[in-house]
Amino acid sequence: MQEELKKRFRPVLDSFLASPPVASVINTTITPNQYRAILRQVYHHTRENPQLQTLATVHFRGKQRDMVRAFFRHAASEIGHDQLALNDYITLGGKGEHVPYENPLPATTALLSFGFYQIYNLNPLGYLGYLYFLEAMPTQAGPGLIEQLHAVGIKDNALTFLRDHTEIDIGHVKMMEKYIDHLVRDEKEVDCIVYAMQTTAYLYSQMMAQAIEFADQPDVTGWNWEELDADRLTPPLGGASVSVVA
Repeated sequence: MQEELKKRFRPVLDSFLASPPVASVINTTITPNQYRAILRQVYHHTRENPQLQTLATVHFRGKQRDMVRAFFRHAASEIGHDQLALNDYITLGGKGEHVPYENPLPATTALLSFGFYQIYNLNPLGYLGYLYFLEAMPTQAGPGLIEQLHAVGIKDNALTFLRDHTEIDIGHVKMMEKYIDHLVRDEKEVDCIVYAMQTTAYLYSQMMAQAIEFADQPDVTGWNWEELDADRLTPPLGGASVSVVA
């Protein structure tokens, strides 16, 4: 199963690397401002992933439960990676104090929603495809992307998120191999996982593309009131900042 998934991941990765937003990195036509806008959306996406991974285990039954501990440890190791993306965003000149309380762009919401949809409405094991893409893509493509970002003037101190994932995700890919050995039983489940890989890669590229568009033509996404209410915060009428509720 592992070899089959590796073989079928390669064209997914190739298609992702050929997508216009990723090609702009490879061809060094991306600007630091555009990369900064991508990081803003990466923050919103990455923030949800640890909780999403633990959610997948709700559906584990029988010997599948042997993987619950590994899933929880894996998810715990992802906590705080959103802050790396936000730190890089700030290093590139972004103002980060409001970002946690804004709505992500629609394409980012679509990417996040797919993970939940896969778990709740399709085969929950398909979530492995979502996770596989997010873990394997940086380890295989990350070093080259870092070099290309250097070429457009982005320094190492603004690449902590990407660099961290080129390194730590090597271990996470090993964990993926363990999940596959213990959880994937037949070709039907392989097909399900590959479809989730394909969908995740496509939606991730769409998130990047919309972030680049947003960088070139800024718009307002509005406040995420669930995040504001959780921290008992409210923006002023002008929406310029966030203030504490008395």
